[in-house]
Amino acid sequence: MTTETAVWQALSQVQDPLLGQDLVGLGLVSGVQVTAGGRVQVQMLLPSPHWPDAEALGSAAQAVLAALPGVTAADVQIAASPPWTPYRMAPSLKSPLDLPAVEPPPPPAPTPPDRVQRLLSRLRPRRG
Repeated sequence: MTTETAVWQALSQVQDPLLGQDLVGLGLVSGVQVTAGGRVQVQMLLPSPHWPDAEALGSAAQAVLAALPGVTAADVQIAASPPWTPYRMAPSLKSPLDLPAVEPPPPPAPTPPDRVQRLLSRLRPRRG
């Protein structure tokens, strides 16, 4: 029977021709499931919804999975959500880009100017 580890290793052999890096290192693989019957399901993300050769990437991933011993079916789904970010990449690929190891939190929502705050306070019902 094929293991999740074997699936991840197989997917790391598939390279994105545009970026010249493997799917796993780029963080394009978002999930792997292996069932007892040998069925493998993989969820992939793309750096852009209109990524060139998206179909070729999916087909190449499906081919390496189908070649694994014990795999009875390989299903590769390419999803648009959650969105891919460069922070999903392996640390070795992030460091040349000077990206921090962890994605920073989003900036806080801007606070409305005082005038808007005063107008909003007039619209809120008063308690008591």
